[in-house]
Amino acid sequence: MGKRYVSKRLKNRDLRLENYKNAKSIDNNVQTSIEHVSTTIEKKLRLSRAQLLTKSTATTQTTIEDEDESVSYDIPYTNVNIIVSINMILDLVNKFRCPSCGRVGKMSEKVTQRRGLLYHITFSCKCSYETHFKNSTELVHSSTLRMDELNMMACVAANVVGMKRTGMTTVLGMLNILSPVQTKSWKKYQKIYSDALDVVKDKSLRRAAREARKQSSESADQQAITNIKVSVDGTWLTRRGHSSLHGIATVCSTSDPPKVLDFECLSRHCTTCSGLLGIREHNPEMYEQLLEEHIQSGCEANHKGSSGGMEAAGIVKVFRRSESKYLLRYTTYIGDGDANNERALRDAQPYEDIVIKRLQCINHFSKRMRTALETLKKKHKGDKLEDDKPIGGRSGRLTDDKIHQLTVYYGSAIRSHVNDLESMKAACWATFHHYNSTRENPNHDYCDPTKCHIYRYKSFDTSKHTMAPAVMKAIRPVYEKMCSDDTLSKVVDGGTTNPNESYHSCIWSLCPKTQFHSAKYVQDAASLAALIYNDGYQLSIMELLEKCGIKSKTPACVSMTKLLDNQRIKENKVKNKSTKQKVRQQRILTEQSLNKKEKYNYARGGFD
Repeated sequence: MGKRYVSKRLKNRDLRLENYKNAKSIDNNVQTSIEHVSTTIEKKLRLSRAQLLTKSTATTQTTIEDEDESVSYDIPYTNVNIIVSINMILDLVNKFRCPSCGRVGKMSEKVTQRRGLLYHITFSCKCSYETHFKNSTELVHSSTLRMDELNMMACVAANVVGMKRTGMTTVLGMLNILSPVQTKSWKKYQKIYSDALDVVKDKSLRRAAREARKQSSESADQQAITNIKVSVDGTWLTRRGHSSLHGIATVCSTSDPPKVLDFECLSRHCTTCSGLLGIREHNPEMYEQLLEEHIQSGCEANHKGSSGGMEAAGIVKVFRRSESKYLLRYTTYIGDGDANNERALRDAQPYEDIVIKRLQCINHFSKRMRTALETLKKKHKGDKLEDDKPIGGRSGRLTDDKIHQLTVYYGSAIRSHVNDLESMKAACWATFHHYNSTRENPNHDYCDPTKCHIYRYKSFDTSKHTMAPAVMKAIRPVYEKMCSDDTLSKVVDGGTTNPNESYHSCIWSLCPKTQFHSAKYVQDAASLAALIYNDGYQLSIMELLEKCGIKSKTPACVSMTKLLDNQRIKENKVKNKSTKQKVRQQRILTEQSLNKKEKYNYARGGFD
């Protein structure tokens, strides 16, 4: 159990305690400075703003302030769009004299052409003078014909918000604006958006790969390939891989800050193939012909196995192309163990004879303590321990609250000593000895003085955490197994799949799980989510609009993206633990006070 480490720790304990007592930070409210703490999102946005600053002023659409996090609302109105009635425009025109006859108020209007949000309006005077008005400029893109910027921006907006053409139609209708372009034309805009999104996404992923290569502890080999550590995980459109038609396998770097390196979208459903099924019954020959042409052009269904096998299949594809795509080799990965990725990679051998090492996700690994304690509690249900009491109960017994605390402390001990097996094992055992201590028989030599309440608060009541000796004896086998060298060695140098989980939540915010989506739409949502997760809204949206052919200045859009980025920073600001506890306790006390005053209270089945 790390005797040499423990003895060294005991020798320094008195000195650390003396230094701790003399420090000014010993009080009930330990202050943690957060002014100079940068969150992961702040680091990413600083990098993305640096990318914006390096761009030429000829291609940037606004002046970017690197340090100023405030959003300026002093936007020049000459470069923004407004919602205005056609009758108001006519009233404005009729206030001016006709250039031909000089009469006032004799103009009439006629919409000669409308394509979605684009209007061609002709104003005619009774003297046959005509002038023309158009509310949008043409889209500057090599593959466009009769397409404009306003409808292109509406298409991009629908994808960024995640509401498709139907949702955009609803929003415009509520604003008394006619619907966007027809479905056939919308697909053309969507094709331009998807192509531009792929270009910007690949650029962002390559940038993330360069950062991961630069921060790698290993140097490149003779083929200029660098070995790095990554985190992998999978996500599905519906429930976790049981019956979902679409799934995504993701790989994120473990650099600082972590970013998305690559992903693979897999689907068991193709919209075109499903549409062709209606032809098969009436005309089998035409069905076979159309199906063959469709398969040659590219079918959206790229996975024939089960939904649960999507993650492993996608991870293998991503690993196989890492060398050619990024000059990276994912020799070590962090996984949660939900899918059999380890066996799939071992069978596929993406790097020939190089063995890929798997590390445990600390968050998922620490939950094994909860499972083991809950299993032990169920096993002893109805039995009496040595003190002739059940293992569960109230004070001093193995309650659900105690199981939660033991699990949290076990995970915290692993995270605090993730690079040292001996110190990790001693820290994990410290939790057991802490709960096995009493005021008469203290056993806190393993505890960290900066965390243990015995050292921090002289008036601390040990009965709040002490558990009965019989209970501690019953759970000791669990700790012997969970704190053994074989068990803890799996998580040494490990990490978490939190970056993957955050990226997944961003995907499904753009592609809600409550709706059905085509494979292409899921692919686009994953690409856009990777952009936003890696670089933030400002850099991503500005580059995307530029690639879509929008050359006009968009100061309102820039202001919106800066506001979203700053809001993300604000929501993810680091708060010290004492502040969180105070807020939570105050919320609980407020709720209890309101419940006492409530005339019509709530209790399940309490008023039958």
